[in-house]
Amino acid sequence: MVSAAVQAGLQAPSGDNCQPWRFRWDGECLRIFFLPERAESLYDIRSTASWISLGAVITNVTLTAARAGFAMSVDLFPAGDLPGVVTRIRFHAGAVSADPLVEAIAARCANRRPYGTESLSAGVRAELQDLATAGAARLSWIDTDPGKRRIAALAAENDRILFENRALHDGLYRWIRWSPAEAERLRDGMPAAALELSAFERPGMRVLGSWRWTRLAAGLGITRALPFRARAIYRRSAAIALLSVRGDRPEDFVRGGEILERIWLSVTRHGMAFQPITGITFLLLRKRMTGGEGLSAPHRALLDRVDSEFRRLYPESAGESPIMLFRLGMSSSPSGRSPRLRLEQVFEVGSPVPSQPPPPCEARE
Repeated sequence: MVSAAVQAGLQAPSGDNCQPWRFRWDGECLRIFFLPERAESLYDIRSTASWISLGAVITNVTLTAARAGFAMSVDLFPAGDLPGVVTRIRFHAGAVSADPLVEAIAARCANRRPYGTESLSAGVRAELQDLATAGAARLSWIDTDPGKRRIAALAAENDRILFENRALHDGLYRWIRWSPAEAERLRDGMPAAALELSAFERPGMRVLGSWRWTRLAAGLGITRALPFRARAIYRRSAAIALLSVRGDRPEDFVRGGEILERIWLSVTRHGMAFQPITGITFLLLRKRMTGGEGLSAPHRALLDRVDSEFRRLYPESAGESPIMLFRLGMSSSPSGRSPRLRLEQVFEVGSPVPSQPPPPCEARE
């Protein structure tokens, strides 16, 4: 059962599919280790993006364990444990619970195609809203054409900043896998096919992989036009929603990630497409948490304007921590999917750690 639970955990989303997690089972506890060098990014301010991903891992493990008749005690950020351990889990006998969301774990993926703009059914929207409310989170919706156009334009400003900031630019290209052979060999990052680039766009995207050429494009003002593509894609959606939580502790972002994964799995189960629009929200978090450290003065000023507009469009979530902005709707299948590292690459089985024993795995149920 533990191997199956870890395999499900591996299917969770992470920034650029960096998969910064490793797992160790000692016969008593399952430990999840965080590898910060894999998640290093200006987007991952104070590891918030990674904690959201960790929440998604925990949800997948929880759903899979429950189907096998096991409940879990979860200890987040346990003090005095092994270096790098961010979660410690103990399994114990419980009632078999076949949550239908578990069947969507393997199928869940990001879809960057244009979507249909037909409204969500009342039933689906209510189901997603209930998932957020049950987790003490907030799900805010924009589904009018004027609203979608405006939020799409704001979110697309990320693409300009992405190609004008070297750290963000280099971080993106670190994880693009240009050929199927490379994607299969490394089993992390994003296959170029999943980016849904046209035959015309792909060569240009490869050229911009050189910072020298990207800097020249920025100097000529070309990067100011880059958001137009994302803007057109984003507004082709049934709705653009924002999931947020109260609080900004690591535990709050983990909880938000748990809820997010349930929402994403529910969307998948209903045969709909889902795309995270995370760049802009993590840049806004960087601006709020550090004043925009690592960003230029013009980009900080741009984010101030975007933040003001976000608060106007999503007024009920002002003052809360954004977990994910995302769009959803009906669409054809994506052209590519991000692979995952193999179980044997990330999962170790060993004896309980000798010398100083870790604290007991008592934690939240």
